Amino acid sequence: MKLQRLTCLLSLACVLVFCQTAPAADSAPSFNWTGPYAGFHLGYGWGDADTSMNFLPVPASIYPPGSTLSPHPSGIVGGAQAGYNYQMGCFVVGIEADFSGSGMSGTQSVSPIPGYAFGVVSAHENTNWFGTLRPRLGYTVKPNVLIYATGGLAYGNVSYSANTNFVPGGPPFAEQYPASLSTTKVGWALGGGVEYAISKCWTVKAEYLYMDLGSESATAYPTLPTIFTQADSWKTTANIFNIGVNYKF
Repeated sequence: MKLQRLTCLLSLACVLVFCQTAPAADSAPSFNWTGPYAGFHLGYGWGDADTSMNFLPVPASIYPPGSTLSPHPSGIVGGAQAGYNYQMGCFVVGIEADFSGSGMSGTQSVSPIPGYAFGVVSAHENTNWFGTLRPRLGYTVKPNVLIYATGGLAYGNVSYSANTNFVPGGPPFAEQYPASLSTTKVGWALGGGVEYAISKCWTVKAEYLYMDLGSESATAYPTLPTIFTQADSWKTTANIFNIGVNYKF
């Protein structure tokens, strides 16, 4: 519910901005999109961090068959962008690079461990920052109103962790299987948006991006000697909604 409310508020804010700027946009019918620009954006992201944890080698009967958790990271994102447009009639082509700090973070814990009366299994994912480099292809439904599709390279720094904690069970269930890492991932982004010119130099925009940074895996070793290890795997995808402002040079 919190995510839905915030998404609705962001959408409402975007609509209000566009409604307020529509008269100004109508007063600039000769706006030309060709040229460099730079600006800032603020938004919200929510994603999929499904985490699977399975014991290796083939699980013995005293060990669980494995667990899958869904931390669902979410949080505020914001940063800066810069790019260049070239207009050909009603069509606009361009390229844009952006960089965002991210508060997208999520944790899920389940207790007891499935199949047991004790223990806890947990997973966490946090996107620290991300950026994209994307071509844009747009169409001016009015000289000062641009709708566009975009897609291209995405990259980001993500922190992962997971643990299966048997300690409360006592011997022989006295070990944990912690794993954590932080790495920079490369993937892709795809989306679209709408941009309004409110003056000769200023535009406002609303944009949605789907970002996929692939998956990451790690081997968790027990804190006490056993023949078992745990294979952990995390997904890293996100839905990102931004509103922003650009200055055209």
